[in-house]
Amino acid sequence: MSDFRTSIEKINPEFNFNLQSKILTLGSCFSDVLGKYLLDNKIECVANPFGNVYNIQSIADIIEGILDKSEPNKDAIIENDGVFYHYNYHSEIRDYSEKKLLEKLESIINSTKKTLQEADYLILTFGTSWVYEKIDTQSIVSNCHKQKASLFKKRLLSEKEQLDVFQNIYLSVKKANPALKIILTVSPVRHIKDTLQLNSVSKAILRSLCYYLTQSHEDVFYFPSYEIMIDDLRDYRFYKADLIHPNEQAEKYILDIFSETYFDENLKAFINDWQKIKAGIEHRPFNPKSESHQKFLKNLLTKIQSFENQIDISKEKVAIQNQIL
Repeated sequence: MSDFRTSIEKINPEFNFNLQSKILTLGSCFSDVLGKYLLDNKIECVANPFGNVYNIQSIADIIEGILDKSEPNKDAIIENDGVFYHYNYHSEIRDYSEKKLLEKLESIINSTKKTLQEADYLILTFGTSWVYEKIDTQSIVSNCHKQKASLFKKRLLSEKEQLDVFQNIYLSVKKANPALKIILTVSPVRHIKDTLQLNSVSKAILRSLCYYLTQSHEDVFYFPSYEIMIDDLRDYRFYKADLIHPNEQAEKYILDIFSETYFDENLKAFINDWQKIKAGIEHRPFNPKSESHQKFLKNLLTKIQSFENQIDISKEKVAIQNQIL
């Protein structure tokens, strides 16, 4: 019988995540998806603390801001309809006064710096090679915040430019955390505003970039989320209604491959047990006061307490206790 799909080749990593691993994700949408999955399974992770970041230069600017002691650039703050934003960060980082926005940024920067210094893994997701430069400052912005198009110049970052930018990232993070390992991935989300043809140019540069970075750095690795989506799944039934973003089924498939690739056997076993606990907590019975459900909750509480020495179960413990009569 013919095999009607092209499976991604098995990856043999040189390391494995465990339950004690500490992870920071930065970049495009996959950083959010992966970060949420790790957090849901009690793995210590800070996921995209500055919101989605699509290009490597903006990722570099964020990392420089994290590791540099100077305050965020006030000149990059803009006001739109009473709300303040910063060109270096996603629009979800906003406030109703410049002072409060700067305080919020300083708080996120300080906490993320600590995470970066202590992390075992930094996962970077590159979304596009296309960038927008502010014409008056000639600086690349992370987000245009719906400002006039005439303020910006759109251009393609070459592979050489991005190699140089990554080298600056690499030197900075390795100085702050010499043991850090970096995992790169390319977002499978199509940036159709660039047109499909120019999106392909952009992704081709990113994929080539990742290849050369893994070849030239022994502690830089690549996870093929892009290839899994484009070549393995390769069907519109795995996309959301916008036909651009992977749907929940596709995300789960990619995450399953990620966990099978990088998680050690103890972590896989823990997640299998933890998912059963989560399903029990989320279960909504027909009669919450029934004797059978109350017995089920008490058994669930006993099971979850067995994890107390491994992970923080305080939130889940309270959720169960609140249902016990």
